[in-house]
Amino acid sequence: KEEKTPPTSGSLSFAFLQQEKTKETLRVSRTIVIMRGLPGSGKSFLSRAIADVYQDHCSVICADDHGVKPESPESSADAYNALDEAVVAGCGAATSSPLLMVVDDTNHTQERLARLAEIAERHHCVAIFLEPRTEWSRDAAQLSQKSNRGLAEAQIEVMKGHLEETSLPLFFGWFLLSPAQEKIRCTFMDFLKTLDTLEAFKKHLIDSTVTQEAEKEVDLEQYFKAKGPLHCTTKFCDYGKAAGAQEYAQNPAVRESYGSVSELSLSALFVTPRTVGASVSLTEEQLVLWPADAEKGVEGASSLPLGSRAHVTLGCAEGVEPVQTGLDLLEILAVQQGGQKGELVEEMELGSLTYYGQGRWLLSLREPISAPACFSSVYGPREAAPVKKAGEKKKKSKCAIL
Repeated sequence: KEEKTPPTSGSLSFAFLQQEKTKETLRVSRTIVIMRGLPGSGKSFLSRAIADVYQDHCSVICADDHGVKPESPESSADAYNALDEAVVAGCGAATSSPLLMVVDDTNHTQERLARLAEIAERHHCVAIFLEPRTEWSRDAAQLSQKSNRGLAEAQIEVMKGHLEETSLPLFFGWFLLSPAQEKIRCTFMDFLKTLDTLEAFKKHLIDSTVTQEAEKEVDLEQYFKAKGPLHCTTKFCDYGKAAGAQEYAQNPAVRESYGSVSELSLSALFVTPRTVGASVSLTEEQLVLWPADAEKGVEGASSLPLGSRAHVTLGCAEGVEPVQTGLDLLEILAVQQGGQKGELVEEMELGSLTYYGQGRWLLSLREPISAPACFSSVYGPREAAPVKKAGEKKKKSKCAIL
C-alpha cells in the first residue's frame, strides 16, 4: 500500500472502468495496463480499482514486491529484471488466450516505458499507459507527505522531471485487439496470394517496375514486412515535439476516450510499390479524435473528407517507413476524386479490384471487416539523430515491384 490517503472516487473516471462494452471486450482480449506516476499519486489505489472491476480476469504485478526503488533506478537493475520476468511469466506461453495485467510502478523513465511496451508487443498485448488523475499527482510537496516511501521533496522533483519528459507518447491511435489482429492478417495474406496469381497483376508488374528487374519472380509475402502491432494512428506526437501534440493530448475527448474500445470498420485493402494497408471508415464518434490537419502531405488531398487518411499499415517494403502507408492511401483517393475511375481488374470474393496506375491497387471490400480496437498510445526507445557527414546526400529507398 503506497498511499497514506486514498484518492477520491473522481480519480477513477477512466473509460475502461466505466464503459460496459469496453469492459466486456477487454475481458476476452490481451491487455497490459502500465501504470506510471510519482510515489503517492494514487497508482496502487487505481490498480486495486482495476482489479476490483475485472476481478478474476485481472492480475496485478507490483514493483514493490520485487524490491524496486524507483527513486534510485541505478541500484534497482536486478529488481527491475525480476519485475520484467514476472510480467513475462504473467503473459504466459500462449499468445492467444485472454489476459489483463496491471504493472504497478512509477515507470517515469523512457527506458522503462519502452521496455514494458516491447514486452506487451512481443506477447500480442495492447498496452494502456495510465497515470492517476488525482489533484496532487504532480505536486512534489504533497506527494512527499502522502507517500509511504519517506522521500524528500527534492527526490520527488527529480523523478517529476523525468515523468514530464515522457508525458506525451510517440503517437496515439486505435490498436486492434488480439482476436481481430489474426483475422485481418490472414485475410490480408490470402489477398496477396490471390493478387500474385492474377495475369493483370503480372502485366502491370512489368509496366511499373522501378529497378528494371521485372523478369524476376516476386513473393509479395516476403517483399512486404510487418511493422509492429496493427493499429490506426490518430496523432503522431513524437514525445511532444510534433506540432499540435500538446493540444491534442489535452483535448477532453482524447482524455475521456483513452483506454476505450470501439469497432474499426476496414472498408478496403490497397497495395502500392511501397506499402500495403487497409482503409478505415471512421464513425462520427471516432472522427472527434481525428486531427483536422491529418489529410495533408499529398497534392490534391487537402480537399478530401476528414478521416480519409485513416488506415492500418499491414506491411512495408524494405527501407520504407509506416507513415508512407497513409500517404499512399491519400494518393489513391486524390486520383479517384480527380475523376479517374481506374481499371476494374476483377470481381473477387472479397470485393472489386481496381488498378490506378503506378503500381497502385485497391480492393473495395464487399463487406467491411469489423475489428474491435482500443484507443491508446505507444512509447518506444528514442532514436538518436543520425550524424550526417559533410556532402552526404539522403539515399532514396528502392521499391522493385508492382
